[in-house]
Amino acid sequence: MLDVWLQQAAFAAGLDWPVSHPAFLFIRVLLAFIVLAALFTLARRYLRPVLAHLLDRLDGKLEQETERDRRKLASHLAHLVPAAVLINSVAPYFNHWPDFVLLVDDALWVYLYLVAGLAFAALTNFVCRIYATLYPASNVPYLGLAQVLKLLDAIVIGILILSTLLGKSPVYLLSGLGALTAVLLLVFKDTILGLVASVQLATNKMVSLGDWIEMPKYGADGSVIEVALTTVKVQNWDNTITTIPTYALIADSFKNWRGMQQSGGRRIKRALKIDIHSIGFLDAQEKQQISQQPELQDFVQSDNAQQLLATTQLTNVRLYRAYAEWLLRQHPKINQNMTLMVRQLESNEVGLPLEIYCFCADKAWVNYEQVQAELFDQLFATLPLFTLSAFQRLGHRSPE
Repeated sequence: MLDVWLQQAAFAAGLDWPVSHPAFLFIRVLLAFIVLAALFTLARRYLRPVLAHLLDRLDGKLEQETERDRRKLASHLAHLVPAAVLINSVAPYFNHWPDFVLLVDDALWVYLYLVAGLAFAALTNFVCRIYATLYPASNVPYLGLAQVLKLLDAIVIGILILSTLLGKSPVYLLSGLGALTAVLLLVFKDTILGLVASVQLATNKMVSLGDWIEMPKYGADGSVIEVALTTVKVQNWDNTITTIPTYALIADSFKNWRGMQQSGGRRIKRALKIDIHSIGFLDAQEKQQISQQPELQDFVQSDNAQQLLATTQLTNVRLYRAYAEWLLRQHPKINQNMTLMVRQLESNEVGLPLEIYCFCADKAWVNYEQVQAELFDQLFATLPLFTLSAFQRLGHRSPE
């Protein structure tokens, strides 16, 4: 019908052109572009609302979070519609130009493969965005898995395009890849190691998003913000970004603070150095003086303190240890359900270490440091009340 219409138009214009005239080919190509552009526009316009509607039924917030990925996916899928339509109609539509049909057919298949690969990659990103929104604290390395899928997608699409351009079967190209195995292993070494490391990290739950890790070898000391196929990104405490090879987390050692974050407290483990020369027995007068100190009234009235003060041969460091433990027991920000003790370490050239071992219930770094500082401020300030003094190495004075 189109041939008849075109010839009638040519006769009306006084032109006696055959059906295979190049002008008719140009007109057919122009009409094909117009139809394909209309199909692409309609497909893209209706695909995006359909995707948005499906996401809205699944979870309302996904529509906003996936706007950019949804637009890309709809665009790539819309390209598939005109390509598929033209592939099925190119032979009868351009039946008078067989050489042109072969050229267009190859070009269309290459275009279809390329768009299909881009659509699959966009779909992978789209699914990853949905998963990240629904499960922000997931331990699954979905970014690494997505990159593996996109890499395989690129390899498959590349083989299909080459087979189309060369006129060979994809099996023929795949059989030739055996000789390139060593080269491929060398080129994709980091990718293969990263893939294996990602699986091990996920299986053993070694690292997940939000974990605070320390890896001095790579200058990493901060929160994990991305676990990808070949790299792990860490935002350090000073807001700098450190990139670590994924396989390095398997090959080298690192510290993960997740256990502390998930537990009931953050450990305080610090020692006061008591001057050994200030340690001694308390006589009755010294006990009386300690009992009358206003800062120690709550402690002195406790049962443990009363028992200690009633004993003979009581040392000031023993009473001070009891006070330090009592202070920890009374502190509202010390977790009482975890290990709590005040112990002596082996004396050395800097005195007698009196170690405070407990767990701060507030695990936030700033608050933790403030609780620890206030606690030791009070412990140091009350040392003289027990006739004790902290050891401090005096510097050498220059001769006058």
